[in-house]
Amino acid sequence: MNVDGGIQISDLGGVVRRRGMVAAATALGVFLAAYWLAMALPNVYSSYSTVLVEPQAVAPTLVDSGRPEGGLNDRLHLMTAQILARPRLSRIIDDEELYQEESSWMLREEIIDLMRSRIRVEPVIADLEQQSAARRRDAEIKEFRILFDDYDPIVARDVAKQLASDFINNHIDERVQVSQKSVDFLQGELDRLAERIRRVEAQIAGVKNENPGKLPEDMTSSQRKLERIQQDLTTAQRVLNEARSDAEYYKSQLALAATFSSGSDGSNPAARLEALKIELTAAQARGFTEKHPDVVRVRSEIVALEALLAGSGADGAPVAMNPVQQQAEAALRRAHLEISASEAEISRLTLLGEEIESRLEGTPEVAEKLDVLNREYEHLFETFQDYSRKLNEASVHAQLERRQLGEQFRVLEQAFVAPEPTAPNRVLILILGVLFGGMVGVGAGVILETLDTSPHDARQLQTRSQLPVLASIPEIWLESDRVLRRRARVRTALATLGVVAFALVGGAANYMWVNGAQSSRAAEATEAAEQAIQGGDEG
Repeated sequence: MNVDGGIQISDLGGVVRRRGMVAAATALGVFLAAYWLAMALPNVYSSYSTVLVEPQAVAPTLVDSGRPEGGLNDRLHLMTAQILARPRLSRIIDDEELYQEESSWMLREEIIDLMRSRIRVEPVIADLEQQSAARRRDAEIKEFRILFDDYDPIVARDVAKQLASDFINNHIDERVQVSQKSVDFLQGELDRLAERIRRVEAQIAGVKNENPGKLPEDMTSSQRKLERIQQDLTTAQRVLNEARSDAEYYKSQLALAATFSSGSDGSNPAARLEALKIELTAAQARGFTEKHPDVVRVRSEIVALEALLAGSGADGAPVAMNPVQQQAEAALRRAHLEISASEAEISRLTLLGEEIESRLEGTPEVAEKLDVLNREYEHLFETFQDYSRKLNEASVHAQLERRQLGEQFRVLEQAFVAPEPTAPNRVLILILGVLFGGMVGVGAGVILETLDTSPHDARQLQTRSQLPVLASIPEIWLESDRVLRRRARVRTALATLGVVAFALVGGAANYMWVNGAQSSRAAEATEAAEQAIQGGDEG
């Protein structure tokens, strides 16, 4: 095409005349190739089983369902993962003897991936919920479909049916196992907590047994006992002081009575003994030691007088005391006994007070130990109660699952043989073939015309050579030329018709060869299903 002088309407007509056949042939070839491809592709049949989600049979107000908070919307991908699990698909492949030819050159993992690509899990949403989906993002899924695609409609039906039943059975078993595992886990935790609680209780009891009187609850009574002991100790000290005072008083009275009874010379041994004792006391009070001559003399005389008074008098008769001396002697003995008793009581009370003070000093340490153990015991006890409550709930859930009273899955619609293939979309392939063929044909014509630089009329020649064209001789057709041209057109038309017929017939034969057996099996299965439904209605 010469574009130096611009493109005219006449140029487009010439392009169509020169390149129309090439464009038409190219478009026809592309369309026939698309037709052949559409006919050569095998039919894919899709079959599905509809699974209904039934709520638990027991009222949720009485027993919690125990299902996750997210509901089925969040669990749909988990169920899809369960359906597409490798062991399950591998078992179905072996049971249905699928992909026998592919197994000779594909690995097991590749075959499982191939099967996964043909399985879909889709939720079933009612029309009303679909209309209000924009308003209800949390609409709960109550049904879902398990779809399977295969070249054989019977295989597609059987696999879809087995996928649904296998999923439901395994789902029931898994839920029972999960609920039982929950019960076992909680029971094990309760046993562990009970053992720890027993150990803590034993530790608390051991601390209490090892520290009698040092416990925090004994502090008040110990303080009261200590107060009473201090009061008793004060009283005993006062009694002791009084007894000592009485003893000194009665000693002086006894000495005075002996002096008056014996006369001024002190010939009475008893009186003399009392006087010597008073003298010894006075010497000791002045600070005389035991080696002082006066102290030695007084003690030797006291020893002699005590020996004399212990025996008889000078005439062999016992020494007699007057009534005043006797009363003073008796009162003195009572004072000495009171002193001994008071000293013993003071010693006892002192030891008892020291013991109670020792207990009170050890009480904070014992209280700290008991506080740590009590906090641990309270924490363990609260955890034990929490696990006990959870164990009761888990036991109820396990019973619901065993009796199949909880949330269950039921096949609402069994898989059936698809009456028509779902893929490929041959009409769409043909439409795309027509559009693509037209574009390729036009593109081929434009490219050929662009590559052709030769002039095709006088205007193009004049523009190219920059010389005036005086005259142009039109193409002269003789009758023989017209006959040859008609024959060439007839041959081209016949060849085109032959190619088209061959492509159409070959594509149809290819379709029958690829999909004939599956189509016949689908028709037979559909007819058998209709007969079964009619028989059921008549029954």
